[in-house]
Amino acid sequence: MKTYLFIFDMGGVVTHSFLVWDKICAAMGIQNAAQTEKRHWGLIESAMRGNISSLESLQLLARREGVADPKENYWLSFFNPTVDADTVALVRDLRARGERVVCGTNTIEVHYQYQLDNGEYACFDKVYASQLMRQIKPDITFWHYIKAAEKSYEFDDMFFFDDMPENVAAAASLGIHAHVYTSAEDARAYIESVIGERV
Repeated sequence: MKTYLFIFDMGGVVTHSFLVWDKICAAMGIQNAAQTEKRHWGLIESAMRGNISSLESLQLLARREGVADPKENYWLSFFNPTVDADTVALVRDLRARGERVVCGTNTIEVHYQYQLDNGEYACFDKVYASQLMRQIKPDITFWHYIKAAEKSYEFDDMFFFDDMPENVAAAASLGIHAHVYTSAEDARAYIESVIGERV
C-alpha cells in the first residue's frame, strides 16, 4: 500500500494563542507593534534561522529602538500556546494508518524547547524546526531539507498543511499536495479527496 509523508506546521495548526509580539513591544515600551515588526522582521527571521538567539534578537531590537534592554526573555515569558485536540487526533489517526507524520515549523529556540518539554510535539514522528535546520518557510530549501532527510518520499508523496498561504504556495510549487489549514475537518476532507480513502 502506498504511504505518504504528512508535514504539519505547528503555530496556527497544532497550537493556537502563540503570538507574543504585541506583548513584547508593550513590555519594552515600544509603540506600534505592527510597524515595528515590519521594520525589524530581519531580527525575527535571524532568530528563526538560528543565526542569533531569541534573547539576542530582543537586545538588538532594544538598541535599534532606543529603549532599555529587556529584563528577561519576553519571547518565553509571554509564550503560552494552547493545543488543538482535533488536529492532534488527525495526526494520530494518520500515524495509525501507517503514514509518516512530521512537524515542519518556523520557530525559535525557546519556543521549541518549551513545546518539547510540554510534550506538544509528541504526536509526531519527527520535528523539523527552522532554527535547527537553518532553513525557514517559505524558502523552498525548507522542503528540500526535509526531502533529503526523508529519503523514501518524493515531493508528490507529501502533504503539507500550514495556516500561511505563502508557505502553502511555496510547497505547492514543488509538487507537494499543499493546503491552507483551517480545521482538522477540512484537512481530512482534503486528504480524502487526494487519496480517495477515508482517514
